[in-house]
Amino acid sequence: RFLVGTRQLRVDGEADCAIIDTGHIRRRDLQIEVPAAPLEAVMSGDVWTQVYDRLAQLAGEHRTTLIFVNTRRHAERVARHLSERMGETQVAAHHGSMAKELRLAAESRLKRGELKALVATASLELGIDIGEVDLVCQLGSPRSIAGLLQRVGRSGHSLGGTPKGRLFPLSRDDLVECAALLDCVRRGELDQLHIPTKPLDVLAQQIVAEVAAREWGVDELFALLQGAYPYRGLQRAELDDVVRMLADGFTTRRGRRGALVHYDAVNRKVRGRRGARLTALTSGGTIPDTADYKVLLEP
Repeated sequence: RFLVGTRQLRVDGEADCAIIDTGHIRRRDLQIEVPAAPLEAVMSGDVWTQVYDRLAQLAGEHRTTLIFVNTRRHAERVARHLSERMGETQVAAHHGSMAKELRLAAESRLKRGELKALVATASLELGIDIGEVDLVCQLGSPRSIAGLLQRVGRSGHSLGGTPKGRLFPLSRDDLVECAALLDCVRRGELDQLHIPTKPLDVLAQQIVAEVAAREWGVDELFALLQGAYPYRGLQRAELDDVVRMLADGFTTRRGRRGALVHYDAVNRKVRGRRGARLTALTSGGTIPDTADYKVLLEP
């Protein structure tokens, strides 16, 4: 129903589409690495030392190792400790706070095989060609099954290759999570998806994108939007409120701004203002535009 919307239905009410499940699951080499010292609620310095030593050993046994951590501070710290053990030219960090040039340089060195280990946050999880990786290590629980599979799947990119991953729990709670993650992977389970119902921020984006291309009647626009499964329960008053917001903009200290559409209330027509098309093209997501937030520094 989500795929076809509210209209492409058969007589019996079922969705008029076919789901093709090829049933292919890659073989994976996944293990948990537990340090010799017992895990506590918080990692001690001794346990960290054992983790760094084991990471350096694993990286030395493989041609290229990708190490994922959950925070940028962790990435810098782990890269520094591994540099002390393996040499500064053999290890690099990669995260969103680094300059673009430094990130590209690290990716290029990894592709060329000049790095033994690259320590990264989610910045290397998707969409970047990083060449051939032999081993992926994850420090701490990635918090989701899909996140673990996505990260481990960065390794073994060769014909007949096997993705190889090692999970390093950083606390007793982490150990329970990591064990549950491996159990889910073995059973072929994934995280449950929760599709938001009537997200009005996305509705506003879609309205701007539609009217930037051509003029729309509000009734026609309402019928179009209700055809999408998440907006099957959209009320006319909700649409009118969003259109009014897009036409009026919002108030700042410099006056009103952010109006993206013209609303002709007499003829009930909506069309895009100048700049609406560029806004629609550059804001096609649900990540907030950080330029529009005031920061208050309180004592």
